[in-house]
Amino acid sequence: MALDAISTPTSVEAVPHESRVSFVINGNEADAGTAIEIKAAPGVGKALYITHIILGSDDADAHPHLQDEDDNVLFGPLFSTVEGPILSHKFERPLKVVTNKALELKAAAAGNVFIYVEGAIAKG
Repeated sequence: MALDAISTPTSVEAVPHESRVSFVINGNEADAGTAIEIKAAPGVGKALYITHIILGSDDADAHPHLQDEDDNVLFGPLFSTVEGPILSHKFERPLKVVTNKALELKAAAAGNVFIYVEGAIAKG
């Protein structure tokens, strides 16, 4: 049996210090069946760096995940047959979103999902 790889996010040694601006996103959505932009593309030459994620849902069919604007999965999905689980990770090595790409929350179906993301914007 082979792994069905859905993406290969880039893990970097550290967030660059030049022009670094930290951010936190905390929110919920009743229907992320259509991708919802949660952090805009940072601009030419800059990238988003993800350092901590908490992803959850109280709907067993939602299966939320974090992706970039090109639908490349960065974290998740959270698969569960029960309500209320979470998926949490603090990255020792940050995930870098492709330069000048937005961050989105997406789910397989309508249902309550929540997201908490810590990270930074810096030169890409």
